[in-house]
Amino acid sequence: ETKFEPRLLPGEIVIAEANNVLKFAPLKTNKTGISGTLFVTNFKVSFVTSLPVDSKEAELHEQSLQSQFLGVNDICLSEVDLVQQISEGSAKKKRLSYNVPLPSRLSGLQLVLKNLRIINFSFKFTPVGEDLRIAQALLHHGFPPTIDHLFLSCGYPPPPPGIPDFCGAQDWERELQRTRCPNWRVSKHNEFFNLCQSLPIVVVVPRDLLDTQLEQAAQHFQGTRPPVWCWGSSSGAALVRMAQISPNISDKQQENRMMGLVHRCHPKKLLPTILDLDQLLPSLKEIQMSYIRLRELHTPDDPLQFWEQDRHYLSRWESSRWMTHVSKCLEVAQNAATAIFHYNSSVILQDFEGRDLSAVISSLVQLLLDPQVRTLNGFHALIQKEWVALGHPFTSRLGHTRTNPEEQSPVWLLFLDCVHQISLQHVAAFEFTSNYLMALWHASHCSLHSTFMFNSISAKYSAAAVLQREDPHHPVHLRSIWSWWSDALEESPSHQNGSGDNGMEKPNHDMRESFLNVHYIQKLLETFTSKGSLSRIGDSVSSAHKTWQRIQCLLGTTSSLPFNSTSSVAPLQLESCLRIDFSISNLKPWMECFGRWLTEPAVSSASDMDNSLRPSSPTQEHWKQIYQIYNNLKFHLTETIPNGTVK
Repeated sequence: ETKFEPRLLPGEIVIAEANNVLKFAPLKTNKTGISGTLFVTNFKVSFVTSLPVDSKEAELHEQSLQSQFLGVNDICLSEVDLVQQISEGSAKKKRLSYNVPLPSRLSGLQLVLKNLRIINFSFKFTPVGEDLRIAQALLHHGFPPTIDHLFLSCGYPPPPPGIPDFCGAQDWERELQRTRCPNWRVSKHNEFFNLCQSLPIVVVVPRDLLDTQLEQAAQHFQGTRPPVWCWGSSSGAALVRMAQISPNISDKQQENRMMGLVHRCHPKKLLPTILDLDQLLPSLKEIQMSYIRLRELHTPDDPLQFWEQDRHYLSRWESSRWMTHVSKCLEVAQNAATAIFHYNSSVILQDFEGRDLSAVISSLVQLLLDPQVRTLNGFHALIQKEWVALGHPFTSRLGHTRTNPEEQSPVWLLFLDCVHQISLQHVAAFEFTSNYLMALWHASHCSLHSTFMFNSISAKYSAAAVLQREDPHHPVHLRSIWSWWSDALEESPSHQNGSGDNGMEKPNHDMRESFLNVHYIQKLLETFTSKGSLSRIGDSVSSAHKTWQRIQCLLGTTSSLPFNSTSSVAPLQLESCLRIDFSISNLKPWMECFGRWLTEPAVSSASDMDNSLRPSSPTQEHWKQIYQIYNNLKFHLTETIPNGTVK
């Protein structure tokens, strides 16, 4: 009999193995499990079987940004949220923990994943002892004490991400140049970085603020995080993020001084709008509690529980208060964008340490105001700047380690849901789709995507140094999530089932069609219907030329999204401010994300579910038409006369 093994990455090792394991999907009416071998490595849980892959799982796997690392039947250890002991014929479950002794025998395990998926494994026919070894390995390696215990490097360098990382002065200088904010400057101050390691070594501060004054001011704020500039308009309004004043500081002189500097940085010396997000928005604990209620709603154990919850599905959504939190974030972001666009007022966003809700609102404001941020490149750069470089604590908020579980709160998911709501109201405004937002949420739980693994840039450098000391003979490569575009063009062998290579494959070009907004692409192509637009494509400084280059990048075989740090910067043009209806009655539960893994019985059969909650995906026929137009344009543009204009 052929023995199947999991496909291992460089540096990955098998920790435990259990034979004759049955895998079940909880909501399947057919109670016959799939037989295979279950492995736990230092990176993943891998179920290897000779049977064909489930079609639904294969379909969702194809839209995953980590499919080059994981097969259809693989689960990254950092994706596991709960491990529970289950018994055949019993509804009782017992949560297992790394610090609690295991029973002498396990009938089965239930894994609840952070992407709201449930997988059940039965050890009914498994040799004695193998079940416990699997559980011990899973609890030990899946819930590490520190982030450097996770599998963070797979031994080979990733392709370039194609975006600025905002860790150096050049990237911030370009952003200042693009937004034309002359009264702000880039500060690179090592002493300040030693005080506040949640910020990058380079930040943008008022031009009149000396580095020694910055260092002194920082000590008055929570997390030693002073006000930092993150975006601005060409008319002079700035978007600033700021921590609250430290509770042991009774003198608010430094806080008032910082706000005064923001005031004086405005060319017209207009007073800034100050938004205290801790007062206006839900707390981190409230966000977490809402998420837990939604997790319970979307992870039923059996069809009976599903139908029971389904009868009150929308009312349970409402009672979770998640949509209330989304609505409040959109309302505050709209108010901040209005202050900047219509009143030319600088906006100061203030929350506890300036690392959580200020990242949400700052990002949303830029999406509402800046067309560049609505492209893939721009969105990637936005996340890298606002969330990664400025130190959103991903490790703590997403529970990548077992320390401080009380700090968990999916602020990142709340932001993605807000973007999803805006995209529903402005169908052609974004270059990317809600499918891409879902893929980013799922990718943030994969340890090989370093972008979403750390609490700060400093923590990332420290983890890399630890890994390098442990294995000095092999270079450590921490992989950015943004390299997926290049990965999508790499060929991979065809895998028909879960054996051998375990259904593992490279992302393909079809993934782009799932992630790119066909309505946005159509809008780009429609710009060539105006008189004379085709003749201007040959002019390298024309907007028609740049639009055509962008279309070629998105629909052609470009290996990376272009970013040239030496090219000239196009200044920001504020054309309009996207208006959003943030009333709860006009927002729609993001069922495609939260209910993604509910398979059978199907979520779509719910009796009280509004069909309008299920936005239709771009049809294959629509994409065929787009490619036909693109190829026709390409054909006609191949013949040009000597001066570069189109025949």
